Amino acid sequence: MTLFVTGHVWAQTADTQPPRTRLENARGELAQIEGTLANIEASDADLQRQRARLQPLLDQLRRLVDEQGPRADQAKLRLEQLGPKPDAKAPAESADVATERETREKAFAEADETLKIARAALLQTSQIQTEISDRRRELFAKALFAPGSSVLNPELWHSALTALPDDIRASGLILGDWLSVVGGTLLDERGLLLGLAFLGAIGLYAARARYLPRFTARLDANPDSSSLHCLRVAIAHLVAGAAPPALASWLIYRALATAGLLPPRIQPVIWALVIGLALFAFVQALVDAVFAPGNPHRRLTSVMDSTARIVVWMAGSLAIVLAAGKVLEAWLQAIAAGLPISILVRGAVSIVFAVVLIVALYQLRDDEEVEEEANLGPYVPVDGTSLGPIRILGWVVGVTIAAATLAGYGVFASFLSEQVIWLGILACLFLLAFQLADLGTAEALTGKGRLALTLKAGLGFRNTTLQRIAVVVTGLLKLVLIVVTLMLALAPWGLESSDVLTSLRAAFFGFQVGGVTISLSSIVVAGLVFAFSLAATRAFQSWLDGKFLPTTHLDSGLRNSITIAIGYLGYAAAVALAVSSLGLSLERLTLVASALSVGIGFGLQSVVSNFVSGLILLWERPIRVGDQVVVGDAEGIVKRINVRSTEIATFDRSTVVVPNSNLISGVVRNRVRTDRTGRVLISITVPRTLDPTVVRAMLNDAATSHGDVMQKPPPTILFKKIGTGTMDFDLICVVADVEIVGRVTSDLNYVIHKRLAELEEAPSPPELVVKGLEGVEQSLGDIAAAVGREARSTRRAKAAPAARKSAAKPAQDEEAEEAAPEPAPAPAPEPAKDDSKE
Repeated sequence: MTLFVTGHVWAQTADTQPPRTRLENARGELAQIEGTLANIEASDADLQRQRARLQPLLDQLRRLVDEQGPRADQAKLRLEQLGPKPDAKAPAESADVATERETREKAFAEADETLKIARAALLQTSQIQTEISDRRRELFAKALFAPGSSVLNPELWHSALTALPDDIRASGLILGDWLSVVGGTLLDERGLLLGLAFLGAIGLYAARARYLPRFTARLDANPDSSSLHCLRVAIAHLVAGAAPPALASWLIYRALATAGLLPPRIQPVIWALVIGLALFAFVQALVDAVFAPGNPHRRLTSVMDSTARIVVWMAGSLAIVLAAGKVLEAWLQAIAAGLPISILVRGAVSIVFAVVLIVALYQLRDDEEVEEEANLGPYVPVDGTSLGPIRILGWVVGVTIAAATLAGYGVFASFLSEQVIWLGILACLFLLAFQLADLGTAEALTGKGRLALTLKAGLGFRNTTLQRIAVVVTGLLKLVLIVVTLMLALAPWGLESSDVLTSLRAAFFGFQVGGVTISLSSIVVAGLVFAFSLAATRAFQSWLDGKFLPTTHLDSGLRNSITIAIGYLGYAAAVALAVSSLGLSLERLTLVASALSVGIGFGLQSVVSNFVSGLILLWERPIRVGDQVVVGDAEGIVKRINVRSTEIATFDRSTVVVPNSNLISGVVRNRVRTDRTGRVLISITVPRTLDPTVVRAMLNDAATSHGDVMQKPPPTILFKKIGTGTMDFDLICVVADVEIVGRVTSDLNYVIHKRLAELEEAPSPPELVVKGLEGVEQSLGDIAAAVGREARSTRRAKAAPAARKSAAKPAQDEEAEEAAPEPAPAPAPEPAKDDSKE
């Protein structure tokens, strides 16, 4: 803390000095740090102190680079305003110009030199910081994997057994002395303080044992079975189960410390005992809250009840073993026990830890295995999560702990044991926090709580807006939670938060890549500039479309073209401002443009073609918003002309999306290209019994009497065709707007149908009947019958050979055949052979 404050004050003082002075001071400090690091025997504490000195220097140099960069650019620009220096053959420049040039060259050289040295120092600082991190990780690896004596070494056991009586005697003396001191304080005020602390601890444990089941039962009795309710119950169960034991242990520890009953040798032991009790209570409450043995309805993980019970037992047992090992190590340090007994105790704790882990994992049967063993009859599926990978990883860790202990790597075995508990706690806490971020944020912002109601009523947020905000906030919280969890998981392995924060700081404030400074802050600023420019463009478009353009006499298509063109200009300006805020020059963008041209040549041809076609549509306006067009088989009204395509609303309430290139290169029928008048065409067919003049008058009267039919040009009636029994007419008239063609056509059809019905009901003229022709009709009938008999006789004569082979037909059949109507002519038979020639 002192180093941090000192560095902060040094940075504030340095900011008031000239840039070159600040740079030289920083370089001197860097030289001292490098000298300290040159010592090969530097410990981890020395490295941490040098790192604390290095962070203010890093910030100071970064500020120097940020300050000197614009100054060097300004000095260079001022120098370029004077133009190039004249040649030796050219006339010499005036004294004033020469003096000004010399002054500006000196200013540019100084600023550029300071900037280059500052950048070099900044790079040197980053390299030193990386070296410190690497050396600290190297020291951690050496300490972690340092070999020692194996617990199977007979000499180790001999040394431990030899020193065991002395250690037991020392334990009795230290414990007896401490207990005698504690017993001597029972009759004074310190004894009263201890008594109150012990009573308070007993009361907390009793309250936990009595009220925790009732509290859990009351929460479980709630009919709400939602995931958020189960999460609330789990968090409440965690707090209610872990807080009383931890508070009770803290009360006893504080009472002993306040009473002065914690001598230097006993204090680490009591502290380890307090931490062990709190750890056991916290682990037990945490796994019970997450896995909820016996209460599957509030379980946060999809496992079977037997699995949940084994996990809770395993976590509690491992926590007890680890806590007991820490207490024993603290006690061995208190009595100054020898190294052999310490190695044996640490190895015994690690072996017990590995055995408990392996036994628990063996009992932790997979859900599928339980199904196969339990289902002797028909298969009954059981919901559960496959635990195979977790069991394999746990077995590997347990075997590694046991093998490392037996091989003499006791430090590594103890470290792995601690990491099992630590990672288990992190996993359960991550599960709770992840579900809380996922469910709690959505409930707080979109539910019926006070915050959601305040945002809706007070600030006017809509439900859809709050849902979007909830999704974004939930995503950010999950991202932060994942990063924090990874940092906490890797922290014991030598990765400190300062390393991650340094990397994040470098990413946020900028790092050099190929001469280009890339920083998260500049990206965020560019994004904000682009968003603000885009919002301003849309606001201006909305003002044009809703306020200004309706006051003009421009048609809707031209207004839409102006609005979209303004949008394109606004988008281009937003991109230009965002790129400039990133610090990218036009020279650097040339490379990007060339790459984009290659991409356009290969895969973006249709996109660019549609974009250019959209610009042509807006400029030439062959079709406009509101026009009735026919494109292929689709006919409808143009609703929107976008960057890539045009939307056409058909008359069956569907939308046809047509690429802009099709509208430019294809055939498009625009029914309202020159004006918006529409043509009504009605074709009718009437009987020939009606008078054409009357039908024409009826159609003309129906058209002229309609209010929407234009009189100039007047309606036209065409007599199209005279059929055998019908006549065809066409009624053609013009309306003012193409959109009312359908309605006017319907109205005229109703009127024409009614008029035609009235005309058909009128009496028709009588038919002309000529009498006295009965004899002529009978003579014609006799002639037709005679002609038919002669034709039949001719056919029988031609088919005589075939008739001889068949049986003679009865006379009645022949008479019936003569009386029958003449059949259809049969195909001509083949010519008969001449028998006489044979």
